[in-house]
Amino acid sequence: MASHMTEGLPPAALAQFEVLQRGFVTGLPARWLAVETAATAQERQAVLHRLCGAAGSYGLEGLSQCARVAETLALSGPPEELTQALALLKGEIERAAACHPGLDPGSSATRCMDCGSSPQ
Repeated sequence: MASHMTEGLPPAALAQFEVLQRGFVTGLPARWLAVETAATAQERQAVLHRLCGAAGSYGLEGLSQCARVAETLALSGPPEELTQALALLKGEIERAAACHPGLDPGSSATRCMDCGSSPQ
């Protein structure tokens, strides 16, 4: 998945980035599990913070934005808003997992916010 981050990279560097990006996307279910099973609000906020930063680093801006909203609400937001933000985040994780290489496409996701593709 090319992005403004990868424009102009030599082919070998682009290939390396894509391997790393696929590895990140492959690990998203484990990251979601960490969000779901966080023992405290502080732990959940820290997991969401790391997810937000990593997603942005790999060019998954939609996923990063969803994680940022949930992170902001994790410590002191209204519980119903946090629940909504986490539902949106889970949906974005499912979309990323369904439409990016190396993952199970068996999701009910619609379109990826980052690349616009539909699950295959």
